[in-house]
Amino acid sequence: MSYLDMDGSKLYYETVGFEKKENETIAFLNGIFMSTSSWRFITPFFVDEYRVLLHDFMGQWNSDGLREPYSLTRHADDLKILLDFLNLKKVHIVGTSYGGEVGLIFSLKYPDRVRSLTVVSSVSEIRPNLKYMALRWLNAAKTRNPEVFVNEWFADVYSEKFISTHPDLWENLVELYRGFDYDSAMRLLEAFMSLETSPITPKLGKITIPVLIIAAENDIVKPVEYSIVMSERIPKNLFFVIPSAGHGVVVEKPKEVSTLILGFLRILNSWEVW
Repeated sequence: MSYLDMDGSKLYYETVGFEKKENETIAFLNGIFMSTSSWRFITPFFVDEYRVLLHDFMGQWNSDGLREPYSLTRHADDLKILLDFLNLKKVHIVGTSYGGEVGLIFSLKYPDRVRSLTVVSSVSEIRPNLKYMALRWLNAAKTRNPEVFVNEWFADVYSEKFISTHPDLWENLVELYRGFDYDSAMRLLEAFMSLETSPITPKLGKITIPVLIIAAENDIVKPVEYSIVMSERIPKNLFFVIPSAGHGVVVEKPKEVSTLILGFLRILNSWEVW
């Protein structure tokens, strides 16, 4: 386990295939309640061709919580510090949900550090339905009760088909979230909700790197319409919808998500002909 000291707080990170110095690096950015281990179904598709960098945002699982408020910009700044520490000049970024939103902000603030950006089930703004869903999750986190907490977002995040074929998933998640930092969860949700008053949408046209946008057909948390907004405004992008998947598409459909990302990365050099 590796940690980077950030002014007295520890940021957890791990690398896979890092000894292959000729390979480019992909930084995977977590969803709001995810950890580095949540990518375990995705990373096997990449480690033979790329170096993989994973980390928990401050307030997530193996990273320390902070006393001050969290923000998407703070997470982007932390990523930049981590890249500097590892001497990584330029990386591909893949973020899902909250991580995709951090990826958008990082790409706007540090464009010279990004080779490409992939956003999965993410948004650039918050509309009323998403606002009140996030408030439901926030109220559930305030109970600090893992059953109440998981029950509040479980059917929002996963598709009905995935739930029906994984009968032990709910119980496993409840057990997992018995050791969760609910104070940090609340502050992470509050950081996300800043997109209501400070949306990224007006700035999307300034993202000039190649971007892959992936939405999930049955995502009720961040529906396809949000991805359409990004696709209409980002100059260089490819946009795909994965069928029969919910918001947790990186868990539900890891092969499909990885196939799209690998294909995208392999054609970057011919981007100019599109």
